[in-house]
Amino acid sequence: MGDMAEIATATTVAVTLGAILTAAFLLARERATTTLLPWPPPRSAVAIWLVVAIPSLVQIPFPAVLRALERDRALLHDGHWWRILTSGLVQDGGLIGTAINLSVLALVLPMAIAVWGVWRTVFLLFVSQLIVGLTMASLYPSNGAGNSGATLALAASVVGLVIMSTPRNREMTISWAVLVAGAALVLVGDIHGFGVLTGALMGAAVATVIPPVTHDRRSPEDTRSVQI
Repeated sequence: MGDMAEIATATTVAVTLGAILTAAFLLARERATTTLLPWPPPRSAVAIWLVVAIPSLVQIPFPAVLRALERDRALLHDGHWWRILTSGLVQDGGLIGTAINLSVLALVLPMAIAVWGVWRTVFLLFVSQLIVGLTMASLYPSNGAGNSGATLALAASVVGLVIMSTPRNREMTISWAVLVAGAALVLVGDIHGFGVLTGALMGAAVATVIPPVTHDRRSPEDTRSVQI
């Protein structure tokens, strides 16, 4: 029964994360200045992806890379503060986890750049990794690594942008659904929930302080019918 419960929980979490990513892309489609998933992808997206992908792939034949960069609570207490950030450059989920994390990042980066631009995307990813890494180090006793929390935060940042603009009813419904899903993940002890909520807050902050130039694809009728 215990194994079945774990499988059910893992499946539910995976479906929830997939729904959050889908919702983020739906919201981004209304705000992006360019195609969300162009081919070939923007060189800036490729460059950012390679920063994460290279050490993540190198660690497979050379596990010492993971040990050198992962989030290690004992070493953090000894002053290795930089592991909060470098733990996002390697993966602790084996081959499958690495493939999933890098694939999702490859999808989210072009979308984020289409909405936020390059430097806001870099800022959001950096700060999200910092906040998620600190949360993991504070709340979870085990060592670890991975970019999934920061990637989800980057995707969910679109929610903050939408809420701080003039969203129509459908956009607000999708945005609140993402926030509820993130809170639900937090309640079941899944760190990805912190990433989702962090991303939404960061998106709202960036949209307020240094808002991007977005392309509103809504019709004038949609804009006039906004209700908050």
